Amino acid sequence: MTHHHLKASGATCHWGFFDAALKPKLVIASGDTVTVDTVTGAPEVHPKPGSGFTTPPEIADVHAHAEKTLPGHILTGPIAVEGAKPGHVLEVRIEDIQLRHRSPARCRAISTPRGCCTSRSTSTPR
Repeated sequence: MTHHHLKASGATCHWGFFDAALKPKLVIASGDTVTVDTVTGAPEVHPKPGSGFTTPPEIADVHAHAEKTLPGHILTGPIAVEGAKPGHVLEVRIEDIQLRHRSPARCRAISTPRGCCTSRSTSTPR
């Protein structure tokens, strides 16, 4: 088993749509583990510089370069599993979800960044 890390970037994210025709950004073997970085939010909802809030440094790259067809969520991936075919069922286990960073303590909880997390999962085609 191998552990992979798929970071969020303008090259690994797409915005506002799901499409099975998208080329995988990562191909893994059955049983491998993956850490996936995620980001969210259009530029207008991110805090202004000097506000005391933080945003992931790669969000600007995602805003500038990720494929965007509709308003909606920013998605990292897709990830393909070697040997998986249309119609197969994949078992994905989410082992952990962690915030990548936290806003300063003086910030209200409602103002902390949303969607800025890392998850680790394993997948097994059936």
